[in-house]
Amino acid sequence: MKIIITVINIEIEGKEDDGLCPECKGKIWNNGFELICRDCGLVINPTYKKSSFIHNNSEIKDGLSKQFVALGKRPDFVGGLGTFMDYENTKYIKDKCGKLLRPNGQKLFRRLKKNYDQLSRIKGRETEYRVFNILNKVALALNLNSNIRNNSAYYFQKIINSGEKIINNISLIAFSIFYAIRKEYHNAPITIRELSKTFQELGHRVNPRLILRDGMRYRHLIHKETAHHKSEDYLTRLLSEVINHKCIEERLKKKKSLWTKQEYLCKLTKTCRIVLKNLTQWQRGGRHPFILAGATIYLADKLVAKEFGTKAVLTQSVISEATKIAEYSIRDHYVNLLKPIFYKE
Repeated sequence: MKIIITVINIEIEGKEDDGLCPECKGKIWNNGFELICRDCGLVINPTYKKSSFIHNNSEIKDGLSKQFVALGKRPDFVGGLGTFMDYENTKYIKDKCGKLLRPNGQKLFRRLKKNYDQLSRIKGRETEYRVFNILNKVALALNLNSNIRNNSAYYFQKIINSGEKIINNISLIAFSIFYAIRKEYHNAPITIRELSKTFQELGHRVNPRLILRDGMRYRHLIHKETAHHKSEDYLTRLLSEVINHKCIEERLKKKKSLWTKQEYLCKLTKTCRIVLKNLTQWQRGGRHPFILAGATIYLADKLVAKEFGTKAVLTQSVISEATKIAEYSIRDHYVNLLKPIFYKE
């Protein structure tokens, strides 16, 4: 009964639109946000509506029913109350209808604008302002999405406001970024060494030991159950780095490969996933998932070559250069773990 009522409500709100469906020639129906066919359900086009908010509409003379929108509070930004007064270098200030203020009003708001400069906005919060500037630079350098950046700022503020003694604000924001990356599930996570290297390139003395120290000290303040990354999470990223290495096309030609670079990538990906699927948690125990993913690519290349009767394309040196994993680490994981299980000559 509830389903029937819902359908009736939707049909009352919707309206038919001119035109016919290109697929079945049925009538097109507008449900408020999409144009769809009533017969086959094909979505023809999205419908865009004008915003209900009005900005500087000078046609409305009275002060009623005007809606102005201020920027929302950003966790990674230190600012004052309200919005800014026009642009930074504007000489003449206008009202909400776009008209110039009277001379007395110009004098008043110019003085207020001058007093409301950057130094007064961040007064008392200079440390947070500097830390959030670093956060934005790191997010840009590592190509982190806005969700990770905002969560990093949230974790930093939560630790700061907890009353705990803070040893180093720079290492604390580094830990906050690392923790936010761990919480964000995606197929190219950043390692702690890459994060610390980015801070060092920006001129800050942050190393993995300091990040782990802050993790041990402050994690209980923001602790939530998080799943550890597996080698599968790093696989897409490492395969992309290997396949885009400068010498791959040349090596494919030299080894007389049967496939193009894209076909070779597909076969490597499929073989790597099969290997990792058959590798138990007990066998992985104590192995670094990032390094194990690199060693798996080396094994997959050998398995593909053995299956199709061709020569192996990759070497440990090529994978090491592409993924920035030490060559001896790849060799250790391959010889002591992967080769005895999957590659028996």
